[in-house]
Amino acid sequence: MARILIGYDVEIRGPWKKAFSRNPVSTALFLEAAKKLHEELSLPCTFFICGATLEENLPIFRALVGHPLIELAQHTYSHILLKTIVIEKEGTTDLHLGASLEQIEEEVNRTQEIFRQELGMECRGLTGPWGYYRGLKDRPDILEILAEAGIKFLRTDARNEKDYQPVPFENQPYFYALQGFPDLLEFPVQGWQDTYLRENCGWDNIVGFIREIKKGVDYIARGDLIWDYCQHDWTSIVNDPQMSIIRELAVYAQERGVKFDQYSSVYEEFISKRDGDTSERLNA
Repeated sequence: MARILIGYDVEIRGPWKKAFSRNPVSTALFLEAAKKLHEELSLPCTFFICGATLEENLPIFRALVGHPLIELAQHTYSHILLKTIVIEKEGTTDLHLGASLEQIEEEVNRTQEIFRQELGMECRGLTGPWGYYRGLKDRPDILEILAEAGIKFLRTDARNEKDYQPVPFENQPYFYALQGFPDLLEFPVQGWQDTYLRENCGWDNIVGFIREIKKGVDYIARGDLIWDYCQHDWTSIVNDPQMSIIRELAVYAQERGVKFDQYSSVYEEFISKRDGDTSERLNA
């Protein structure tokens, strides 16, 4: 059965973010809209939260701990890049440098500690800001830091060979066994991240955006694939305060027989399958 995992990168800093000089948005506005919608539709999702954003909104996130539909994970402390990316787009090249190992270790562990001290829970998942080509297959040094911090599932494989998008839907979840971390599971972010797709469609063109994501639903439904679908907190409500994009995605996918799930549940499923079937190795 085809499945969609909705992962929100929750990263707004400060009380307001001015989105393209219009429609100021905040973490509180997003969380209110998202919670209402996901409860109405009984739709599971995961929030990947920057530690700094978490600290600024502790009462709201504390109220979400243990929510049956909303899973909490991290997005580093201040949205640092784990790897350098070189975006090749429309004849231009754009370089963005990755952080040092020391910075990565400090940011990841700092956020883990906030989860423990302020939310009373262990954080098991992490999204790598911006995403990277081939995830962390080439960086066992970073994988070691994440594994030691208690991370079990990742969303870092989120760009194509041009460090851009779209990413093929055939990029399905895999373990980092070859790199020496057999219990670390990567969930590639396929297709287009919402930031790029909304930019390409036009920020006012909600109908055009929905039309494009429905194509993704059709594709995974035909192939019984898992789609790690990436939204952001601020983009989710820019020009769409009722989050009609997610509503349309949910309704259309369910009509096509596509199930929605959470990363931790799929992680446990993959671990169980791996440990119960020694004839087939699930690795990178």
